[in-house]
Amino acid sequence: MFLLSYLFGFYKRFESWRVLDSLYHGTTGILYMSAAVLQAHATIVSESQNLDKYMTNTAATFFAFITTLLYVLHAFSIYYH
Repeated sequence: MFLLSYLFGFYKRFESWRVLDSLYHGTTGILYMSAAVLQAHATIVSESQNLDKYMTNTAATFFAFITTLLYVLHAFSIYYH
C-alpha cells in the first residue's frame, strides 16, 4: 500500500508524506538493526565451527549493518530535506 501511494504520486500533494516516509524508514532501520545484531551473534557462534560458514556469516553481518546505516541515513535525509 505504501508503494502504491508512492507510485501514484501522493507524496507530491501532501506535506505529511515526508513524516510518514521518515517514520517508515526509521522503523525499518530499527528492525534491520535487530536483525544485524542477531546475525552478528550467529557469526560469533559459528566462529569455532566451519570456516566457510563463518566467512558467509561475516559477509552477511557486514552487509546487514551497511543496510541498517543506509536506512537510518535515508530516514534522516527525508525528514530534514
